[in-house]
Amino acid sequence: ASQLEVDLLDPKPGERVLDTCAAPGTKTAAIAERLNGAGHILALDRHPRRLHPVGRGVRRLGLAAVATLERDATKSLKDLLETGEFDRILIDAPCSGLGSLRRNPDARWRVRPEDFEALSKIQRAILESAASVLRPGGSLVYSTCTITPEENEDVIRGFMATRSQWQVAQREEAPAAIQKLIDDDGFLRLLPHRHGMDGFFAVRLIRST
Repeated sequence: ASQLEVDLLDPKPGERVLDTCAAPGTKTAAIAERLNGAGHILALDRHPRRLHPVGRGVRRLGLAAVATLERDATKSLKDLLETGEFDRILIDAPCSGLGSLRRNPDARWRVRPEDFEALSKIQRAILESAASVLRPGGSLVYSTCTITPEENEDVIRGFMATRSQWQVAQREEAPAAIQKLIDDDGFLRLLPHRHGMDGFFAVRLIRST
């Protein structure tokens, strides 16, 4: 399910891409393959040990133009603008992980009711930081591997409520292969009992100006 994030992001050769929560690097590698050596990816993670598999993976696959950087994406990223704004940004946000319960049923005992509010604050902070370095006309994909509205729709609607220059990309703007998974609100939602995959949420936001 998580690989659909890259389909929704739809990176193109020559673009500058930011992967804010990159570890372990599977999606970073998938983006690099689409850029085909023409473009640049900056992969962030707050834990240096989690960045090691990212670099190791892209080297093993022989992928070019990928740089890694230890950063906490909940903090300001505006210093990254010294080398230019980004064309596309991927946020695979830290979340409760409840979408994977069919594979990891014990995960339910690690989540407390109060965790959802704390996680939503982290998710919103990452979204705010990343949005500040996206170029006008660029695309940002926000996604989680959970199905709770507090971590998904509520985060996006809270962000959009104060930004008239941003829009949710609609179904027909997505690649044809995934359009049927996107609802009338522009949200991509997967449910295990309907789609045979982990529970998952993603949305693509467009900055118009």
